[in-house]
Amino acid sequence: MSSHQHQRRNNTMLPFRFFKAILKTNLQRIKIPNKFSRRHGSALSNPVFLKPPDGTLWKVYWTKKNSNEVWFVKGWKEFTKNYSLNEGHLVLFKYEGTSQFDVIILEMNDLEIDYSKYETVNRKGKHDQRDEKPAVGKGLTLFSPQLHKGVRGESSTGRRRRTSSLNWPKQLKAQEVAKKFISCNPFFTLFITPNCLKEYQLSVPTMKDYIEDKRKDVMLKIGKREWQVKLLPCHNASRCCSGGWSLFAHENGLQAEDVCVFELINMEDLVFKVHIFK
Repeated sequence: MSSHQHQRRNNTMLPFRFFKAILKTNLQRIKIPNKFSRRHGSALSNPVFLKPPDGTLWKVYWTKKNSNEVWFVKGWKEFTKNYSLNEGHLVLFKYEGTSQFDVIILEMNDLEIDYSKYETVNRKGKHDQRDEKPAVGKGLTLFSPQLHKGVRGESSTGRRRRTSSLNWPKQLKAQEVAKKFISCNPFFTLFITPNCLKEYQLSVPTMKDYIEDKRKDVMLKIGKREWQVKLLPCHNASRCCSGGWSLFAHENGLQAEDVCVFELINMEDLVFKVHIFK
């Protein structure tokens, strides 16, 4: 069977729903049903995202044992801790082929939990992405503004910002990229114009909820390479990437009409992972 036929056959089986009863033995990692693994395991990205009704996205990595056993590992423990899951809870999973699972959590009395009682917490306060490929044992990527010096408390839109661009570009191409990009980290989306390449600086959003409004050194990262860039306050209430920007643009072959997503993956050291869409 060709990969196209296999994908088409799998799509006819979507959405795929299953539930898992929480036991003391699966609070730190949990096995996904073999039937799901056989049908959709080959199409899963690593990590996947769990999305409860409160709108947050939880990044969870999985590992495979034998041929059909898929286990949620790194990130699952943090998910269960955040919602105080314990023996007797049920988690309902709905998968629609996007490597995202919509999840609903039921208490021991069979009623859905009150999600507003729980706050998403990143206990590490730092996203470690020194290796581009996810590996079990590295830090969980979850963002919580409250835990960082100089960052204000989470606003009413804070949770939505985990999954949407901090700015909204005017260009249709950039809007499409911003709409499809998913991250648990804050990010903004820029359409590269000829002026962005001719000038020695790049205008970017203020990011006032995440970075103090003063001169800062930030790192732009692609793969294993990093470029140091000056982030300066500007007169028009925005910010500018100055010294180092032109070198970054040149060495990465940026051209007019490219779209760049700047994802803040490390709030302590101010590291942005840059995704370039040609």
